[in-house]
Amino acid sequence: MSKTCARCEKTVYPIEELKCLDKTWHKQCFKCQGCGMTLNMRTYKGFNKQPYCEAHIPKAKATTMAETPELKRIAENTKIQSNVKYHAEFEKAKGKFTQVADDPETLRIKQNSKIISNVAYHGELEKKAIMEQKRTMTGENGEQIVTNPPTRKIGSVADIDPVNEYYGSLTPATTINNNQHQPQHQHQSPPPPSNVGRVYRAMYDYEAQDLDEVSFCDGDLIVNCTAVDEGWMTGLVQRTGRHGMLPANYVEPAQI
Repeated sequence: MSKTCARCEKTVYPIEELKCLDKTWHKQCFKCQGCGMTLNMRTYKGFNKQPYCEAHIPKAKATTMAETPELKRIAENTKIQSNVKYHAEFEKAKGKFTQVADDPETLRIKQNSKIISNVAYHGELEKKAIMEQKRTMTGENGEQIVTNPPTRKIGSVADIDPVNEYYGSLTPATTINNNQHQPQHQHQSPPPPSNVGRVYRAMYDYEAQDLDEVSFCDGDLIVNCTAVDEGWMTGLVQRTGRHGMLPANYVEPAQI
């Protein structure tokens, strides 16, 4: 059965046959319906099973709708919620603040600023400065003079035995002098020394801020110290016998 061309309706032989859009065409009859330009399989655009070029293919047009009160209300609400409201708030807030993305660096700076603000608010900086000024003074030759020297004589760690309430050479000088005036037959040898771990001396006064912390005063000895992290440690305050957390920057290693 012979095939006919969809345009000229003449017989189409296999050598000149072109199948497209569910029809059979002569190659020279496959033209744009609008301008008559000859098309091929790469340049045609189909519409209602008819070939068109890119410039003349029919375009879909918007359908006009009646402006009902409901549609007007929806359009007005959309306008208020988008352009009008946005621009009004933008003009109102212009020059007052700048939005910054919460990147890790910004979050770190905000956290540091918060910590510094809390320290300044509670007066920790001024308190440390006052205690540091009370602790040392500068002499005429530039030497540092301790204004409130400790009343205890620093000795060896081996002389400390907190279990038996014996502190060896850390006992006040008056006690040592009284012991020296006692008869030799009444002199008792100190109990065997015990290991008290690392010993630190308080440089400032500190008031406990939590239940697991300990309070101490400037000059107190703190034994059995163990570092917890970069800024805190645990230890036993010799004067009070309390054990707990304490800030590491408030103490210094004791020269024993």
